[in-house]
Amino acid sequence: MPDTPTLRKLLDLTQKQSEDSAKKLGKLNFQHLEAEKKLNLLLQYRQSYQNRLQNASQNGINHVEWQNFIRFVDKLDTAISEQRLAVKHAENNRNTGSSEYQSCQRRLNSYDTLSQRYQKTEQLMQTKAEQKELDEFISNRFTQNNSNKEK
Repeated sequence: MPDTPTLRKLLDLTQKQSEDSAKKLGKLNFQHLEAEKKLNLLLQYRQSYQNRLQNASQNGINHVEWQNFIRFVDKLDTAISEQRLAVKHAENNRNTGSSEYQSCQRRLNSYDTLSQRYQKTEQLMQTKAEQKELDEFISNRFTQNNSNKEK
């Protein structure tokens, strides 16, 4: 069994790693949410621009304005594609961070269980030693009382 200071250091180190991993996961969750918000904003903007294009085409639009609309929609589509990749990347990072956090938690739980077992074993050994001392004391006291009565 490891000694208590070594186990305490191990638990402290693992606890810190778990806390750091939780903070990192929080940041990764935030980044993922921000990437999704940006994607949704781009999609809404594209839909709005598409609606303007339809309204303009119903009211009549010249060739130059039409090409400008089309170029701008193409640029939006490119930005949307890139943002979808950013969302996917953020999601992968978040999943990796989640796995790391879960791994830290399992390790922490394992060391905590080991620590509890060690403490129970130490407590049991101490209780047995105290019981042995008490038994010896009572036995000696009994022996003394019997020898005093015989005199």
